[in-house]
Amino acid sequence: MTLASCDIGTVIVPKTQPSIVVHAVLNANLATQVILVERTLSGAIPVHDSSFNPADPIVSDGGIPVTGATVEVIDSAGFVRTALEDRAVSTNGQGAGVYRVTFAAGLRLGARYRLHIVTVQGEEVTAFTRIPFPEFASTGALTRTFNRDHDSIVVEWKRAAAARAYALRVESPFGPFFLFTDSLRFRMNGDLRNLFAADLPRVFIPGFRQDVLIAAVDSNFFDYYRTNNDPFTGTGIISRLTGALGMFGSMVTLNSGTLTVVADQTEPIEGRFRVTSATGDAASFVSTVNLYIESTPSKGVSTTALSGRYTSGGPNARTDGIIGRMTGTSVSFALLANQLAGDTVDVFTGELQGTTLTGKYKKRTGEVVFVKQ
Repeated sequence: MTLASCDIGTVIVPKTQPSIVVHAVLNANLATQVILVERTLSGAIPVHDSSFNPADPIVSDGGIPVTGATVEVIDSAGFVRTALEDRAVSTNGQGAGVYRVTFAAGLRLGARYRLHIVTVQGEEVTAFTRIPFPEFASTGALTRTFNRDHDSIVVEWKRAAAARAYALRVESPFGPFFLFTDSLRFRMNGDLRNLFAADLPRVFIPGFRQDVLIAAVDSNFFDYYRTNNDPFTGTGIISRLTGALGMFGSMVTLNSGTLTVVADQTEPIEGRFRVTSATGDAASFVSTVNLYIESTPSKGVSTTALSGRYTSGGPNARTDGIIGRMTGTSVSFALLANQLAGDTVDVFTGELQGTTLTGKYKKRTGEVVFVKQ
C-alpha cells in the first residue's frame, strides 16, 4: 500500500522557443526615442534577481536582452534612422538591449513610422504607428498647489486626429493612477481613490509633489495596455508586431504639470517641525519635516496614517516624501527617495510630547529633536 501511494506520474514539459519582445513608444515631446528589445523567459537561461537599475533596465529586471541587433525607424518619406545600443557606448557594459534613436527635428505629428529590427540570428521584426495630431497641446499648465480637503481639478483638452484614446496618469507613492478615456474632460477631487493599487489608497497624498499627464495615444498603445497578459503563455495581449510580442506605439502630451498636494493641518502632529538639536551622524541628515494626517483610523483601529515631506540638511539639500503612522504619542515614518513608498532612505521612530518630537533614525547614530514651528 505504501509503494502504491507513492507512485506519482511524471509529466514532461516540452521545451519552448523564446520569442522576441519589443517595447517602444514614440513620444512626440522627446527628441530621443528608446526601444527595448529582449526575449521571453523560457527557462533555458538562468535569470538572477537584482536591484533595478534604470541605466540597465532589461538585465537588472531579470530579462534577457537582444544585443547587436540592427534597429531602424523609417518615416513615411523612406528616411531611415538607425538606433544605437546603449551597451555599445557605455564604459561598464550596461544598457544591453536598450536602443536609442534621435530625431533632431522631432517627430512629425500625424506621420506614419515603421520599425524594422533584424537580430544577429537573422530574425526580423516589423511594426507601424501613426503619431496623433492634436489641435493644441500644453506642458506645465497643471502645475499648482492642490489642497486635498477642499480643491478639485477639471482638466480639459482638445481632440487629436489619429488618436485612439486619451491617457490620464497621476504619479503616486503607491503606484500610478492610470486610465483611458474617450472624453475631452476629466474631474478629480481629493477623495479620488487609486483603483489600480493595493488597498485602494487615495491618489493625492499631502506633502507630495505629484506629476499629472494627459496624452493622446494611438491604437497600438491603447490596445496593448487595455488587455491582459497570461504570465504563463503570453496570450491575451493585443500585439501588432510582426515577428515579436510587445508594442510599438506613439503618444503626444496634451497637458501636464506637477501638483504640490497639501491639506489642512489642525492636529498636534500636523505642521512643520524643525531640527533644534541632533547628535552623531543624524545631525546633518534632515533639517525639517512637514507632517499631515493622511487618513484617520477606522473603527477598532488605533493607528493614524501620516504623510508629508522632508528637507535634507547640508549643501545639497533636497525635498522628498514621507509616509508613516502614529499610535498614541508614538510616531514612526519612512523618509523616501524619489517619492516612492518602496524606496526608503531611512526610518524615524520617536515620541511626540506637546510640540516636541524626539527620536532616532534606524540607520544613523545619535538622537534628534524636532520642534514644531
